[in-house]
Amino acid sequence: MKYLLKTIDSGIYLFIGPFAVLYIFPQFFRELETYLYSLPLNNYLDKLGVIFMWTGAILAIWCSVLMFLNKYGSVVPFLKPTKLVTSGPYSIVRHPMMQALLFVLFGESITFSSPFTALWLIIWARFSCIYISRYEDPYLLDCFGEDYKKYAQKVPRWIPGSRPQPIKK
Repeated sequence: MKYLLKTIDSGIYLFIGPFAVLYIFPQFFRELETYLYSLPLNNYLDKLGVIFMWTGAILAIWCSVLMFLNKYGSVVPFLKPTKLVTSGPYSIVRHPMMQALLFVLFGESITFSSPFTALWLIIWARFSCIYISRYEDPYLLDCFGEDYKKYAQKVPRWIPGSRPQPIKK
């Protein structure tokens, strides 16, 4: 029963969290912008934004499939991860799922020529950095110990090819 309740909680979290970040807030900002001003839409930016949004969507799906195939690597927030996922996009950066959200938000901001959505992207990116460094990295270190520490020393947190940042606990 406990497992079922945690699974339901996780499903709600996984649906509402990204839905709010990627749709509800940007939609609110775009609606607010229509009352304040209107920027012209650009056909080229529209296409570029769609490419970024699809890139983010494909990356998120790829990450989810990898975590599911590895028996809940860490995609389900209310269940303790059982295996550290280090393949695919996780071999390039430690938090590709968060980057997927940022790609989609960036795509939205340029597709809709939306300064408020761009501001939301900056706020969300800062929140992500704080959340990852203060909660998720220490949590994964507690779960996986030395394996995660070695992984974090080899794989950068955000930018592919950059120097990996140490985990602060």
